[in-house]
Amino acid sequence: MKKKINGYIILLSVLILAFSGCKKWLDVKPEDKFIETQLYSTPQGFADANNGFYINNGDNKLYGATLTSTTLDVMAQLYLVSSENGSHYKMSTYSYTEAAPKAIIDGIWTNLYLSIANTNKFLESLETYRTVLDTKTHDLYKGEALGLRAFYYFDLMRMFTKAYATDSLTKVLPYYDKITYQISDYMPTTYVMQKVLLDLKNAEDLLQASDPAYSLTLVSRPSNTYGRNSRNYKMNYYAVKALQARVNMWKGDKPAALAAAKSVIGNQSKFPWITLADLSTGIGNRIFGTEMIFGAENTKLNDLYTSTFSAALFDTSILAPNTSGSFINSTVFEGYATDYRNQYVWLVNGRPYPTFFKYQDVGNTSYNTNRTVPLIRTGEMYLIAAECEPDNAVALDYLNTLRLKRNIPALPAGTVGPALTTGIMKEYRKEFYGEGQLFFYYKRTQTASVISGGSNAAVAITAANYTFPVPLSETTPR
Repeated sequence: MKKKINGYIILLSVLILAFSGCKKWLDVKPEDKFIETQLYSTPQGFADANNGFYINNGDNKLYGATLTSTTLDVMAQLYLVSSENGSHYKMSTYSYTEAAPKAIIDGIWTNLYLSIANTNKFLESLETYRTVLDTKTHDLYKGEALGLRAFYYFDLMRMFTKAYATDSLTKVLPYYDKITYQISDYMPTTYVMQKVLLDLKNAEDLLQASDPAYSLTLVSRPSNTYGRNSRNYKMNYYAVKALQARVNMWKGDKPAALAAAKSVIGNQSKFPWITLADLSTGIGNRIFGTEMIFGAENTKLNDLYTSTFSAALFDTSILAPNTSGSFINSTVFEGYATDYRNQYVWLVNGRPYPTFFKYQDVGNTSYNTNRTVPLIRTGEMYLIAAECEPDNAVALDYLNTLRLKRNIPALPAGTVGPALTTGIMKEYRKEFYGEGQLFFYYKRTQTASVISGGSNAAVAITAANYTFPVPLSETTPR
């Protein structure tokens, strides 16, 4: 990534994102500074550059697939992966030194650092061309960019450093908060964590005063509406608070994680629970989009479904759990056939066992619930609260609230200690299929053995399996 920190290269990447498909920019001369001044000469130019971040987030190489539904879920052992299924099989066996995993890991590193560099360039431009925007718009864009930078760095931390509880001092990640020609030293994980939390605090302060989401009655859109212009497709105030909860859980600061999660839970009405009507055939809100705090649009998501999850695929190509259906029916959903996450996301259609339909287009393809990958949802806040709440009865109530909203029975009173911990793990496993969060839960909790979707039997995951090696493109030469 060090070769790509050059400011001119980064600026051009922003422009490509911002003006992809915009005909009026095809004749602009390629001189970097001229393009930059043209871009940031109007509020619309800033808006286009800002939108570029979110377009990029939805790419299959980032949150459109690799960091959600494919690579990370494969590594969480959620699928039976054929040995003929190339890179997915190699990632499922944690064969990081082989060619295909090396390429995937290098792509993750490179694309996330490029995204970080783009946010740094945008933040710099917000100050250089400060007079173009009114104060509220300036603060909104700055808050979003700071939140996004924290989001990217935190995911790098979760993938490339050891579980925070086991090692927060090893120097692994370079840290850049501005465009520079200088190569950053590797920094301790504690340093990057401090920077992430500082960005989130500054983003919170800016967005509390400038984000329309803070005063909206409803932030997410109803299931049967069109378009994706709601604030939960942007790094909004509540996404920042939810990310604070997620980050502090990784750090092991349960009081801070609980406080952040409760602040989102206290505004649950802005992201209402999914209902049976939302899940009807005509709407098919399989992503539980009304609960989405932050998400990405992937315009190629249905193509991903047909090439990766469709029941029409050959066994060597499909990502699906074991063919008896025991992993999905018995292990994951514990026999609860009417669990919304089971009944409407896993279907027996074309094969004699359940396959994954979450990202298939359903109903009107213009509904905002299609072509969308959730990145943060309110269900996670209830699970964080259940894990962090010191009062056992209150903790169980958080967990049972989620279970009841998913149409399964509450756990009995007195479910505490290891039984509560197991209950939380099982809800993570049900809740986040196709969203990439289970792997990080396993890593954070240092889970040494998990039930495999391929065999429905226990498989070991070592500490080394949980941590990506820094790619050679970064380390050689340096």
